[in-house]
Amino acid sequence: MDEEATTRALIVFGLSLLLGPAIGGLVGWRRNFFWGVGVGALLIGCAGLYGAASLGWSRYQSIAGTASVQGSLVEFVDEQSKDSKGRVTVSRAPVVEYVTPDGQKRRVKGLGGGLADKEWGDPVEVRYRVADPAQALVADFQNMWGGVWGLGIFGAFPMMFGLFFIGMARREAREKQGAYVRPELREPTPGQKRWRTRGTVLANLVFLAGFALVFLYPDPSPMKQFGAGFITIGAGAILHFLVQSLPPAMDFQSRSILAIVGLGFLAFGYGAWMMAA
Repeated sequence: MDEEATTRALIVFGLSLLLGPAIGGLVGWRRNFFWGVGVGALLIGCAGLYGAASLGWSRYQSIAGTASVQGSLVEFVDEQSKDSKGRVTVSRAPVVEYVTPDGQKRRVKGLGGGLADKEWGDPVEVRYRVADPAQALVADFQNMWGGVWGLGIFGAFPMMFGLFFIGMARREAREKQGAYVRPELREPTPGQKRWRTRGTVLANLVFLAGFALVFLYPDPSPMKQFGAGFITIGAGAILHFLVQSLPPAMDFQSRSILAIVGLGFLAFGYGAWMMAA
């Protein structure tokens, strides 16, 4: 289901990967580096977010006409894909069998990430189209919302970096015109120093705990372990952003890098966790 929406979203995003750098390079040549990078990143971000929104809306509409049934994993099949250099990659795709109300047994092939740790006979939820029970999909996060999540990430982060560089370009222009005055840095009070030190220590502990979850903590589900670690690392980066926002705050554009990095780890971690759920 949703093949047309997926194809359209991927075409738009693929074109943005060509047009974004080209238009950004032209803008950078006419104005400056910051404007060029910002405009190019914004074009890619807008295309990614458009793809995520259109695919998400299409998936929402298609799910509205489906019914849920519990199927069972019957086998894994090997699928081969070849890249532009001729290298062959083999992946395992799960095949799930389900029974529709008319008593017919049907099968649907899904993506392997979320079902990699399942075995033959394990229950798997399936959603089939009521009007055409042969049209179905495996009802886990990867098969239902993985494309939306992926395009959302590849749209949101170029968008944030684009806004960051546009902000840098605007500030540079205002500095040249003498309209921008850097805020005077104030010396923090003893109380502010204590709170910032405590906050920094806490953020570092959370940050290190994330790396410990990824590399040291044994978990039967590597994807869930990876997700938990990345979420924790992201939380540590967001804590650093909040600590540096305490008065007297660090320059916002410098702080925003911590926020972007933190949101990135949170987003990737959430997706990995949901695929293993």
